[in-house]
Amino acid sequence: MSKLLTGGGKLIDLCNQAIRDIDVFGFLKKKFTGVAILETVLTLPIILYTILFSIELIRMGLAQVAVDSITKELTFYLMANGKIKKDPVDAIFEKHRPLGIPIGNFRYNICMYANFHTDDNKGLMDISPYGGSSIHWVGEDYNSPRPTKSPTDRAQPANYGRGGTGSQATLLKYQGTVGPIENAKELLEGDTPSSGYIFILTVALNFPFSSPFVKKLFNGGTNTNREGVYILWARGSGIIN
Repeated sequence: MSKLLTGGGKLIDLCNQAIRDIDVFGFLKKKFTGVAILETVLTLPIILYTILFSIELIRMGLAQVAVDSITKELTFYLMANGKIKKDPVDAIFEKHRPLGIPIGNFRYNICMYANFHTDDNKGLMDISPYGGSSIHWVGEDYNSPRPTKSPTDRAQPANYGRGGTGSQATLLKYQGTVGPIENAKELLEGDTPSSGYIFILTVALNFPFSSPFVKKLFNGGTNTNREGVYILWARGSGIIN
């Protein structure tokens, strides 16, 4: 009996030694460490994308508020004055422009109408959208706007109409017919009285993303007919006093 107990004791000792040699807890620790590393590798990019996307949404929201504020004040200015004067108009843009958005990325466009409806269907309410006026960012420098370029000193300073097909970045959702607006330059810059005319004002911002990487998170960085041009916009309308 004593030999059996002695032999059993040695067997138990061997089992204990084997367990110590295997180091179960060390094995589990290594296993869980590997899982944690794998989870980090898989989730970190998602977390990073979410953070960058959220930050850019905040910048975009602030920029849209600025565009809305500019449009509102400029609409009332046009209703009261009926003429475009460079210094006061540009001052409206500078007043509301958020930090980090170059003044050269803002542009505006004004379409003039004598009537709400005409027999030849060229009035404000005759053509969709808004008299057939596209929402666009005027100018051929849409890929590299000059940061200090005044909104009034546009690539086409005399173009208060709908613009030309080859010189603008047009919002894909609002592509209207293209055509000249009669006497618009004279009405807004010259001595011809503009009282009683109807106008549609469009303020467009060629939004500058933080980086090319972040840009890709927003529909590839474009919502226009030009690659890489993302427009934030607002419209105002009124009748000139």
